[in-house]
Amino acid sequence: MSPSTLPARPRLAAHVLARRHLVGEEERVILHDLRSGQLLQLGQREWVLVSAADGTRDVEGIAIAAAREGAHARVPAVQAFLAQLHAAGLLEADDTGEDAARAPASGAPAGGAPAGGAPASGAPAGGAPASPVPAPEERDARERPLEVLPDFSLHCDGRGSCCRIYASILFDPEEAARARALRPDVMSGGARHELAFMPERGTWPCAASVVAMRDGRCAYLEGEGRCALHALGGPEAKPLGCRTFPASFVDDGESVRVSVAVECACVLASAGRPGGAPLLDPRLRVRGDLDGRIDVARLPDRAAVAPGATAARAELVAWSRRLAAAAPPPDVAAGLFALADAVEAEGLTGGAIARFERPEALAPAALGPWLAALHGRAARRAREDAAWRSERDLARRATRWIAAATLALAEPDLLGALLLAPVRAPDRERFYLRAALHGHRLLGALPLSLALRDRAARLVVARALPVIVAGADADDPACAEPLALVEAMLRGHGLDAYAVEMAGAR
Repeated sequence: MSPSTLPARPRLAAHVLARRHLVGEEERVILHDLRSGQLLQLGQREWVLVSAADGTRDVEGIAIAAAREGAHARVPAVQAFLAQLHAAGLLEADDTGEDAARAPASGAPAGGAPAGGAPASGAPAGGAPASPVPAPEERDARERPLEVLPDFSLHCDGRGSCCRIYASILFDPEEAARARALRPDVMSGGARHELAFMPERGTWPCAASVVAMRDGRCAYLEGEGRCALHALGGPEAKPLGCRTFPASFVDDGESVRVSVAVECACVLASAGRPGGAPLLDPRLRVRGDLDGRIDVARLPDRAAVAPGATAARAELVAWSRRLAAAAPPPDVAAGLFALADAVEAEGLTGGAIARFERPEALAPAALGPWLAALHGRAARRAREDAAWRSERDLARRATRWIAAATLALAEPDLLGALLLAPVRAPDRERFYLRAALHGHRLLGALPLSLALRDRAARLVVARALPVIVAGADADDPACAEPLALVEAMLRGHGLDAYAVEMAGAR
């Protein structure tokens, strides 16, 4: 089939995320194209047409299904609208091949297991039958000990900062049904799932749904920042992701490292403060004890340590432990940048760690290109957000702050003065690095040396934010720890792609 030919039974592509936002009292649906990075804003009528395109209906069936929901349109108009979306790369055919040609008649839903996302409850992924006996390597993985970040407990302030910053909050079917039962008034979703939730991706039934957002906040978040589900049903009423946040899980072949994502002000405020909630239930000892729905990342057998150079997983794990035990430098950002240079020159040697402990001052000329690249990404995102996000939306404001901070730091004298100034919260920066090392968060899509420079840039931007955030915004609880705000925005809203651009430019 030609790329320009509209599929007989089209559906929203798997690389497109549809998200419902209430901006003030106006309802909007935003399509996020993960491949191109583009956003498309739809009105409610257009979304009804798109949601009816779930791979089970032809164009006439889509028009009939949409009309049932009050979105009346003639078939030629529906055809033209869908053709525009397809030309933009937002639609695809059902990937069941010939079965698509034998799909139910127009307007009728297809049966069977959900397409996309995780398999249906109890069903194995793929076409092979489930095996009642785990493979040996699976049994070994289940017995790996859980190694929890030591000397950390969480003090949550209950002000909902983390519920206001992320683009998607996922619920499984049972969690979504419980949420709608507890608060049927939210988005009028008590009777109809699709009013409060949307598929995680595409338009077909997925194993997870995402809740609607009101001015960038989870729709179940109360005005004062308390979770309505927690208030009515206790902590178990919240989705699993919310209950396990901010814990992260990485299997490094020796153990499962349980660390913390430094993406909420409460995390940094908890550092060095005893008496909080444990990061993980202490009764859980091995990986097999964890809820099977928890995402446990796995370190690859080999990973890039510098452009063109790799190291074995065991070597990286040992190096990470040595670095965690090293004396922290007076300036963590300078130490990370010096370590990046040393890793590229010497590899994972003890000499590289010695340069981390006693770094030279970080030069504005070295850091400047990284800040410029982050500014470009943040400025583009700020312009996009201004077209549809509410001024009350924390994500919109935080993107604007990061864009302003990186623009200000483009002035070499200002950047130089910031780098020479005493670090305001060195203990926070040292904890940030400790949590990243314990959770192997420096090992990912980027070579290690570039990930080190990326983290140094984040630290410097966070140091500049208090000057940028002023007035009433400074009283927002999410602004109490600028480093956590930077971390949440870079991962949660795709600003970290700037570092991938830097990697490609090298």
